[in-house]
Amino acid sequence: MIATLTSSYSALEMKSSYIIVSTIIGLHAVISTGDWTYSGEHGPAHWPGLCTTGSKQSPINIVTENTVKINLGALKFVRYDFAFPGKVTNNGHSVQIQLTDAPIQLKGGNLSSVYVLEQMHFHWPAEHTVDNNRDVLELHFVHYNIKYDNASVASQHENGIAVVSTLFELGNEDNLDIKPVLEATELVSKWTNTNAVTMKSKVIPYYFLPKDHTAYYRYYGSLTTPGCQESVTWSIFTNKLTISKQQLNIFENIGTSGGILSFNYRPIQPLGKRKVYHHDEYSGASIQASSLFCILFSFMLIKSLQLQ
Repeated sequence: MIATLTSSYSALEMKSSYIIVSTIIGLHAVISTGDWTYSGEHGPAHWPGLCTTGSKQSPINIVTENTVKINLGALKFVRYDFAFPGKVTNNGHSVQIQLTDAPIQLKGGNLSSVYVLEQMHFHWPAEHTVDNNRDVLELHFVHYNIKYDNASVASQHENGIAVVSTLFELGNEDNLDIKPVLEATELVSKWTNTNAVTMKSKVIPYYFLPKDHTAYYRYYGSLTTPGCQESVTWSIFTNKLTISKQQLNIFENIGTSGGILSFNYRPIQPLGKRKVYHHDEYSGASIQASSLFCILFSFMLIKSLQLQ
């Protein structure tokens, strides 16, 4: 009887210990994934690991006169022109959109693989700057390499992630294409237990690309949130969309557990020895035409000198 009680007590003690350890681990996981902010003692200056020690971090300032003009080929957006249902989530760090149904893919543009769209999210104001100019909003389309199961796994591998970025500038009128997202965003703007809602209308991701998306900047960098994995191929459109001040205010008043998220951009990171490439089909054609003209002019000049 005593042996049975001792055995039962030991089993209970082990079970209790397991529950306590599991709870501690669970709490630590919550703290680890959520214990970072955009300011204060948990802000970017205190983000750990690669965020501090990495050499290929994002975002960067793009100096247009220093970019390398190159023909990378057009980016191809597969099923971006379909209408998809989806949900909008206030995750405490951004407003995130996840679309469902058919897979949405990105390829072309000298990418090393086919990439699958996992989610889209916003930064206000923009994270990347161009010639030190910071736009009011930036939308990231986060894709993972089709070789992997999801973005979390892919981010651990070279060329695992491809992010396409659309910059927004202020306009005088509302952007009607973004209206379904903003309507859902207003519903999750207060920090509660329910921070995700289904959008009332389907959205067409193609409408979140600039009308002319043939030109873009390309560089290799990192995620812009912890753990800042350096596995990202960035493509940032040179052309922009617009958003009204009233619409922008919806983002700037998102509530979190720490208060209003008035901004959520990471400071600019050093470019280091990296190159920023600029793909522009039109400028490429102009350069080729200009070069041809110079060759013909030089040939004619040489000929005329020979005849003198």
